[in-house]
Amino acid sequence: AITNDERDDNKNTTIEVKLNSETKANLENLQGLTRSRNAMLANAKEVLPKKYMNKYDSFSLRGTLYQPKGNLDTLHSRCEAILPSFRKMLTRITKAAGLDPEKVATWQGKDIMLTSKVPYTSLTVAPLKTKARCVEKAENEYDGDVTRLIDIVRASIVVADEDQLLCVAKELQNEKVVRLKNRFKEPIFTGYSDALYNVEIEEIICEV
Repeated sequence: AITNDERDDNKNTTIEVKLNSETKANLENLQGLTRSRNAMLANAKEVLPKKYMNKYDSFSLRGTLYQPKGNLDTLHSRCEAILPSFRKMLTRITKAAGLDPEKVATWQGKDIMLTSKVPYTSLTVAPLKTKARCVEKAENEYDGDVTRLIDIVRASIVVADEDQLLCVAKELQNEKVVRLKNRFKEPIFTGYSDALYNVEIEEIICEV
């Protein structure tokens, strides 16, 4: 119930709001999400990489990033062709940061999980996004324009401390970075934060 004091005539007005089960469930989910976000942000204050945040601002060399023109089959084939070069580049960068690319990444003694059964390693190079998933994402987000798909080739590097993060960032400066989203400085709504790089290899834009 919502109560509104009407001071002019000293009367109280009570408005009863009845919620159906679906609305109640949605509100409970939203409350849970908000609690998780607040807890994540509170924890982040203790571990945020402030040196990195102050040194590397988000940027984009182009307003909107596009892959080379062509159909999905051609694009997917080109992505597959540069995948070994992408892996080799990131392996070198990961090792330069003092990390073992194949070591399972942990936080506070626990494995960081990619899926319920598969943990992240210091370097996790994902399989190419499937053609079916490419079509779905292009239709849902880009009006069917597959050249907007810049994460067909993608990977994650998990660091243990800020020094390693700074080393990875320094090494990436030697590559053709076309965009950086510093989401440590500008976290997404849920509170999740990271550094998202887009790197171009043989005209193909990849995501790290």
